[in-house]
Amino acid sequence: MTIAGSTAQSYEAKLVEKLRSGDSTAMEELYSVYRGRLYSLILEQVGRDEAAAEDLVQEVFLAALSSLHKFRGESQLYTWLRSIAFHKVNDFYRHQARRAKPNQSSSDSDFVELEHISDTTPATSAQMESEEIRQSVHQALVDLPHDYQEVLVLKYLKGMPVLAISQIMGRSPKSVEGLLSRARKAMRDNLENNGNHES
Repeated sequence: MTIAGSTAQSYEAKLVEKLRSGDSTAMEELYSVYRGRLYSLILEQVGRDEAAAEDLVQEVFLAALSSLHKFRGESQLYTWLRSIAFHKVNDFYRHQARRAKPNQSSSDSDFVELEHISDTTPATSAQMESEEIRQSVHQALVDLPHDYQEVLVLKYLKGMPVLAISQIMGRSPKSVEGLLSRARKAMRDNLENNGNHES
């Protein structure tokens, strides 16, 4: 049963107040209410790696509790938690890319696919080391606004259709298509700028 409209806002405001006062039962309540949805969301983002998803869910709750002062109540509590979750997932992939070696990374082809967004750039990637491609693409991705990062990761690294992305991001499919178009252009610009800085 979902709580609707102003009742949900009132419930969330009270829950946040209790959390800020250090109420341990409120922490348990926050976990039991939101854990399932966050786990499902994160599990899809990390290739159904259950251990990684569990760890990231814990990180999301720890981050949320330590930054409650930043929650203004302007969005739903779950929307705020979800944005923290996407930051954690981005960190997860960033750490993975740093640790990965060129000859063992399963994400090489994914990062190369993202690199192909730069379709106006000469196709010199075949002559580059895969590690360099990953670093260049990751840097270009990290420099983007959060919603651009999110939509590109969902579309190109996770291979999700626009409809699924629209449900995760809480946007209409048309809005997601527009966001994707802007994100691809920004990604291309970043890749080209990074290339210019290196040359």
